[in-house]
Parts: sequence; structure tokens; C-alpha cells
Amino acid sequence: MKTLLIMTAGQTDVQLVKDAQRHKFDGNTCGTLHDAIKDRSWSLVDAPTKRSRDFIKELPYGDLRLCTPKLDAVLAHFDKALPSSVLIFETNRQGARDPRMAGEIMERRLRDRGVANVTRVAFLTGNEQLEDPSNEIDAVVRRSVVTTLSKAIADSVRLLTSDDKVLVATTGGLAAANDLINELVRLQAVGGPSVTALEVPDGNRGELDDRAVEEKFHPAVGYRARWHALSLIEKGNLLGAWGAVSHLAGAPGQEWIQVVDWLRCFAASLPMPDDCDIPVLKHRRMAVRAALRVELALRAGDIPRAVHGTVAFFEAALWDHVLERFERTEKKSRGLVALRLKDGASGPSGPKLLRNDEPDEKEKRSCPFERLDDGTYLFFEDGAGRFSRYYVQSEKLKRLTDAITNIRELRNDVAHNEPTPELMKHARGRMQNASLWSSTDTFLSEALVQDVLKELGEPQPEELCTNLVAEVRSRLLEAPRVAKSCG
Repeated sequence: MKTLLIMTAGQTDVQLVKDAQRHKFDGNTCGTLHDAIKDRSWSLVDAPTKRSRDFIKELPYGDLRLCTPKLDAVLAHFDKALPSSVLIFETNRQGARDPRMAGEIMERRLRDRGVANVTRVAFLTGNEQLEDPSNEIDAVVRRSVVTTLSKAIADSVRLLTSDDKVLVATTGGLAAANDLINELVRLQAVGGPSVTALEVPDGNRGELDDRAVEEKFHPAVGYRARWHALSLIEKGNLLGAWGAVSHLAGAPGQEWIQVVDWLRCFAASLPMPDDCDIPVLKHRRMAVRAALRVELALRAGDIPRAVHGTVAFFEAALWDHVLERFERTEKKSRGLVALRLKDGASGPSGPKLLRNDEPDEKEKRSCPFERLDDGTYLFFEDGAGRFSRYYVQSEKLKRLTDAITNIRELRNDVAHNEPTPELMKHARGRMQNASLWSSTDTFLSEALVQDVLKELGEPQPEELCTNLVAEVRSRLLEAPRVAKSCG
């Protein structure tokens, strides 16, 4: 396993050892002092525990002894297994404040400790500034700097595999650049090595040793993920919302992501955890769940999924009616679903097949059921429309059947063809003309849909999606909840 360490070099990463104490260089003249060090004889020693409150403004006479306390603390975090390679980001600018020798001194320390593969990258040189306030895009970090940082990180990370590790310690330097470096590392490592951020708390703390610790979870990270997830949920993208927050799994105080995981389970039709307490996600009516998925797909602009879902809504509504009188059995015959009447339920009237052999096409066209001698009914799926008309006594379902009959082939077009923009434009028009989708691409607003859902016991179908999003919004803005994952 390889380990890559990425560090930044700043004013406090190199300090002077004097009188058995370490001293920071004066920030206003750090660069000038570094220039003077370059012309002097110097050596590296372990950082003393004691630290002085006095800043070095002039170098003392004689040989200089320097230390790298933050780097030493990071190396101590590795214990005996030193990093395989190190990438150091530094600045090498003219000016009195720039710590332009910090990277070189840190490299020397690393090589003295036995790390041979060290790369230094200066992302600011000469008179360059990190930002350009005159340009909106470059106002925080100039694009040329981003390019330099991104390329260096990509070149280092691409040599690693998913079994390797990256430790990033932006312990010094410029805060805006450090934020960017941390995010670029995580971006380049997606699908590859694991990333751990380290920090070495700075400041005067008596005689405590410097220690590199894993970066504490910042509450802002969780809230940033919340609004990102909520904005995706508002737009119907439930799977995308889970992708935006799944990296927070196990982070302290972030149990709220379980709500988003429930939505993922719902969108992907995975088993819902028992402790999911958003009722509509576990609604007993398949048609309610199917209708909600269509509405969300339309919000997301996912026309292929909405086309599939619209036909599935009809079939779910039909099954909701069928299962009021029938129950599923484990019996299988020629791949058809076998149903048995529930106790006290009356059988279907009208034509039926009383035989156990395979019916011919003419017989299947005349009857969607085959009744076996044991009283089991075999349901012909391609007879769903006829069954809804002749055996389910629902005028509302019949009207939906007529509308679905006119567009049903669209599902096959989507399933078996590339869903081109032209095909999707045609499908949208057909759905709207059939009064299944509104002119603004909504589903639950349509009378055909509402009538079927109301007959199945849903009093306000038009509010299903709005209420779900409102409930999720409340959960994400208020109390987090702890629950188990759906796997």
C-alpha cells in the first residue's frame, strides 16, 4: 500500500531554535529572514517542546538551527511507516512576507528522515497574487493558480489505487488556497485512494507536544450538504440527493441523512426500513407510490422514467383493485401470475376459460383470465386493459385504461430505442394530449390521475408530492433522526 502526503508551506512551518526554545519568524519580515538564512550555514534539529512568545526579527550570529514542528508532527502520525511520497505546495514570491524557503527546508527534513520521493510545486512566484479582485472569476483564487494546483494533485494521485491512502495537511500558507487544495484532493481521489485530512493546531500551548490529528468535522460541511440535498429533492432528483450526502455517513451529528436514504430507497424501489416514519413512502396503495414517482421524475425532467412510470401507474392501480378481491399465490404456470380469491370475495363474472391447457390467441383476446380446476386464476398480463374494463367495476379506472391504451406503446419505444430528444418531445406531446400530463409536465394535477387515486382512498392526491417535500424539508432543517439503512 502506498501513502501520499500533501502539505502546504507557510510562515510557521519553519522556526528558529534558540536557547532550547523554538521561535516563530516575524510575519512582516519572514521572506527577508528566509533570504538571510539562504546565505548562512544552517542545520535541522528536532523541534523543542518549549516555545517562545518572542518573534524573530533578526537572525542571531553563528550557525543557525532550524526545526519543522508541523511536519515533524505529521510524520509522527505515520509512526514507523513513513509516506511513500510527498507533495509540498509552496510560494516563492518576492516581498518581505513570503516564506520562500519553507518548502526547501521541509524537503530537506523529509529526505533526512528517509523519504526520497518529494515534489515541490510553487503556485505563486515573482509578484503574483493569489486573487485578482478586478476579475469576478479570479476574485478569490486566480484560474491559473487553480490549474497549477489541480495538475500537480492529479499527477500525484493518478499513480495510486483504491488500496492506497492520501493524507492532506494544509497546515500553513494561504487559507483560500488551502480550502481549494483540500477539495481538489478529494475530487481527484474519487474512485481511488482514501483521503484523510490532518491538522496540527497552532499557537502557544505551554509545553505540550505538537500532534497531528484527523481534522474535526466542521458543522458547515453538514449544512452545506443539507441545502444541496434539499435543492435536489425539490427538483425530484432523489438519487442525486443521496449521492450529495452519502459521504457524511458516520459523521458525528449527521444522522439526518437517513431521511435522504429513505428517499433513495423509495426512488430505487428498495425495501423500506421498518423505522421509516414518512407514511407516503410506505403507502399501502401501489398506485400512490407509482404516481409519486412519476411526479418526481417529471420534476427532474426525466422523461423516459416518467413514461415508464405513467404506464406503471395504471398497472399499479389495476393491481390495487385486483388485490382487494384476490391474493397472490406461490403457484406458477407458464410464467403467469396465479391468484386466488380471498375469503368471502366473489369471483369475476363474464367469460372465463375452464381448462388447464394453453389457450389459443382468440381465447386470450376474449378473456384475460384462465380459471384452473382448483379455483386458481391465471392472469394474462397482456389482458390488463380488458380485465380493467370487464372485471373491475370502476368507471374511473376504465377512463384511465382508455387513456393508457393510446400511449402504451411509448413505454416500449423508450425501453427498446435510444430515447432521443425527438422521441421524448413526441412522447411528451402524446402524454399531454391524453390528459395524463399537464402542459407544464405535472402528473398529480390531472383529473384522470386524481380520480383513480381518490377512488383508492387518497383524499388529496394533488398534494402528495408537495407534502412529501415539505416533510423532508422540515426534517432536514430541524431535528436529526437515527435509523438503520435500507442497505
